[in-house]
Amino acid sequence: MIRHGAKMLNNAINIGTYPLQQQSKELINAIKQLSRNFEEQHKSVKKLEDEVEEHGKAILLHDEKIKRLEERK
Repeated sequence: MIRHGAKMLNNAINIGTYPLQQQSKELINAIKQLSRNFEEQHKSVKKLEDEVEEHGKAILLHDEKIKRLEERK
């Protein structure tokens, strides 16, 4: 009898919490997707930072070349 009552209570809890379980799953999936998007954006930003740094180095080299050429005049 106790076992049957426990099963009934467990079923009632599962039925009552089903919508919340579904919402939790959807929320977890949404968070995982946001996390993946964030990681992709972070990689893109890092790539852009690296490109900007390379361009900055190239500009400094050009500036140095221009200064040397001006000094020769």
